[in-house]
Amino acid sequence: MNKKRIDFKSEKDEFYVVPIGDVHLGNKGCEIQRLKEMVEWIRTKENCYWIGMGDYIDCINYTDKRFDPDTIQAKYLTELSNCVPMQIGDFMEIVRPIIDKCLGFHRGNHEEKIRLQYHYDVMYELWKEFGKPLLEDSNVMVLDFVMPNKHVDRVKIFSTHGCCGGRKGGNKINWLEDLIGYIEADIYLIAHSHIKESEIKTQLYVDRMGRVKQRKKVLGVTGSFLRGYMQGCSSYIEKAMLPPTDLGVIRITIIPGRNDVHVSI
Repeated sequence: MNKKRIDFKSEKDEFYVVPIGDVHLGNKGCEIQRLKEMVEWIRTKENCYWIGMGDYIDCINYTDKRFDPDTIQAKYLTELSNCVPMQIGDFMEIVRPIIDKCLGFHRGNHEEKIRLQYHYDVMYELWKEFGKPLLEDSNVMVLDFVMPNKHVDRVKIFSTHGCCGGRKGGNKINWLEDLIGYIEADIYLIAHSHIKESEIKTQLYVDRMGRVKQRKKVLGVTGSFLRGYMQGCSSYIEKAMLPPTDLGVIRITIIPGRNDVHVSI
């Protein structure tokens, strides 16, 4: 669990949280320009924060059974013994302009594979360079929005890289709906599946005065920057005949003065 206090002045103030993950830098399908455009949007957007959702780099060494030289960007092919440190170094340079807005970094399955089988912790490199919280496999981020002479509006964000797959989007949303039953949060975010998807659920509750009220629950599958189908180049996505996905990530809008949350794709 991590906690952050955010001060605001007006009930109309809007805040943004952008989950960035499944970049797979190092793969030929990685749309680096789109990532840089998203970084620039975050940098210039007032009251904007972001969460690292994992799988920032492709992290596939030449002794890994998933290794396919046809899918690797040319600059890393000449340095196969050092491709993982090179990839994480390149990723860090891309996000450096917005590191002050980062709420923390999750570990993805690609980073975890390198740690377990090759004894190199990519997440340690991120922490050593930036000093931002490591959110590990899953985390609840508590954002306390404080307005002068007003009560605190608390927003809880549950986030995880996740592991759910399947070809249909409903499986991911069902997985997030299940989380509502045993993890308390206002926003639930999962990465890994490379699609962008969202749903709003409504929960009834009784306040301290005995009044029946409604609470909004926002569910989001966060998206990716990895293109699966490319002319003249294969990918594991094409080999498995997985569906192509719309690139980019979702965005969360929080309006604490009105106790409201929205998601856009």
